Amino acid sequence: MSHYTDLYPTDRLAAAAKAAAEAGLDALLVTPGADLRYLTGYQALPLERLTCLVVPADGDAFLVVPGLEKPAAEASPAARLGIDITGWAETDDPYALIARRLPDNLAKVGVDNHMWAEKLLAFRRAMPGTEQGLAGDVLREMRMRKSPAEVEALREAGAAIDRVHARVGDWLRAGRTEREVARDIADAIIAEGHVRVDFVIVGSGPNGASPHHEVSDRVLQPGDPVVVDIG
Repeated sequence: MSHYTDLYPTDRLAAAAKAAAEAGLDALLVTPGADLRYLTGYQALPLERLTCLVVPADGDAFLVVPGLEKPAAEASPAARLGIDITGWAETDDPYALIARRLPDNLAKVGVDNHMWAEKLLAFRRAMPGTEQGLAGDVLREMRMRKSPAEVEALREAGAAIDRVHARVGDWLRAGRTEREVARDIADAIIAEGHVRVDFVIVGSGPNGASPHHEVSDRVLQPGDPVVVDIG
């Protein structure tokens, strides 16, 4: 797969800050999810403890993480961006910590579209009088324009899953269970270079009629129609 430094270039945070300013936002607040990974390469866990990337429209971006998660953040591509990674302790208030590091009297901040409600409200308490908008309105425009490295990574990922699809027929044999077939498919997805398996559906016979079926111990029978959906 494409190198991290190509997929997560150091100028992306500066571009996000510029886009935020042009949209009338004083800062972007980005919690774990696709936007955080896009900006930093950090695949953070969505926990009750706050992890938040702060991208001021004027100033340096910084990443605030629970102290227990700081080693993981420092081992991620985010560390290569040269941003400050601050760990907070159990007795700290991370929302107040972020508010103190930002200029006083911010007019409006953009929060990521999938921020948990409890975190959104905590930021509102920490920044009274600051309007909240959606960071996605800014980041969407950036993310839809793929860099050459991203296009190449998409090609590689597509080719890898195509190779798995091409082998599905080898695993669909009468006498095997749906679960056995699904296990072979999942193993192949990882072996082809994907970092995780999001889902494998193998629905044989009547199970293929259920849109919410995943896998079962049903044994494939000769002549069975089989629905396979993977990703």
